[in-house]
Amino acid sequence: MSNGWESFGKYVGIQGIIALIMLAGYVATPYARVTLPAGYTELMSLVLGFYFAKNGTGVISALRRR
Repeated sequence: MSNGWESFGKYVGIQGIIALIMLAGYVATPYARVTLPAGYTELMSLVLGFYFAKNGTGVISALRRR
């Protein structure tokens, strides 16, 4: 099982893991009944935009190969 997590970590990278954690936090806030701090949405958009601008072509080509 560790091989699956290692390959996931290599494929997604640190930026992708941070983006996924931020996205999960954004999605979970209504269920946890918490209020997001001011600017969280803009920061999340910036992180996701950076990740997909940097790795977008690689992600799309990997999905098309399947």
